[in-house]
Amino acid sequence: MIRACVENDLLDIYNIVNDAAHAYRGVIPADCWKEPYMPIEELRHEVSEGVQFLGYELKGRLIAVMGQQSKE
Repeated sequence: MIRACVENDLLDIYNIVNDAAHAYRGVIPADCWKEPYMPIEELRHEVSEGVQFLGYELKGRLIAVMGQQSKE
């Protein structure tokens, strides 16, 4: 099921984003790579700037996310 993510999903979003970044290590330019790829403070900042996350939930567990932000 695809659903809007909520505040309680923040840690899961953090883990999913950083796990996915590891899959692209070596593809992500070295000057853009950091560990963790997206620190929790940066994720909180992005959400406060209007990034909304949608997540795919399977058997009650969030397993994938995507963020979107309207820039008008």
